[in-house]
Amino acid sequence: MRVYKMMFRKGSKKKLLEAAFLSSFLFPNDDFINNLNIIGENHSHFSIHVSPDKFTLAISNSNYSTLSILDNKAFSEVNIPDINTFECKWSPDSKKMLIMRSNFNDRKRKNSLIVLNKNGETYRTIIDYTDKKIFPLGWTGENTLHFLLDNQLVTSNLEGERFEWDFPLVYAIGNKLYKKVNESESKLIYEANDVILNLSYSKNALLVAFEVYGDQTLIIENDRFIIDDIKNGFYPKISPDGTLIVFMTLQDDGYRINKGDIYVWNSATRIIAPVANNMEKIEMNPHWINNEMIYFIDFESGSLNSTKVNIK
Repeated sequence: MRVYKMMFRKGSKKKLLEAAFLSSFLFPNDDFINNLNIIGENHSHFSIHVSPDKFTLAISNSNYSTLSILDNKAFSEVNIPDINTFECKWSPDSKKMLIMRSNFNDRKRKNSLIVLNKNGETYRTIIDYTDKKIFPLGWTGENTLHFLLDNQLVTSNLEGERFEWDFPLVYAIGNKLYKKVNESESKLIYEANDVILNLSYSKNALLVAFEVYGDQTLIIENDRFIIDDIKNGFYPKISPDGTLIVFMTLQDDGYRINKGDIYVWNSATRIIAPVANNMEKIEMNPHWINNEMIYFIDFESGSLNSTKVNIK
């Protein structure tokens, strides 16, 4: 079994004209659609992170080395050296973003962890450049953030106050899956056969989905029930209401991906239904916009596409 991470063909240009559907629920401004058209003609962007309040987009390229911020008023490119948008995380109040910086000197990689404001300006440096490995995990409150530092969980509050636990934190270290709901010790909820990848979980953490390297995709309900319905699906993403999981299936000819489709799994019925399976497209990397709509990438053209998720 091959495990695919988020990937896009170098050199392909994605026109954000196809993303104009976002304006219907993100931005009711006609000028935004015009901005999308202009942006699409002049930029190649392949990864989008929608803020929780649905009013701001953070857009990156396939190398995670660029960041652009788009809202209903303006489009701006973030000019911060060494920016690394891999696993960047919006704060719950949509005002901040946890993001890395990475560079290579003398064949050594150094990482830094910073917080940006919603305009893409540096708000706080959490860790300056270090040889240690950094992995952003997310937020459990407006000012409480979490990350791994050399595979050790670190929690920080931007205001130096008590840690907020408005939401559970689910995270993986190697092949072990943990859950933390307060300042007590993390709870080990699963130990996989190999490294856990592409973790997604509902807001209440009662539904968790992830890939196991070289194995299959698993679902965990209520910290106990292990479900393997998705099996050879990749890149699972749980819907905002925590009831559906969208995922992709991929095929290749031994050299390159030649087929990609997107499906949805219903936690109530455990039925899997097709969402996007156009034979002329290689559909992959789905993300939820709301409980009834996703966007995804066409690997061939790099274009952003949308589709409704209808579960009967």
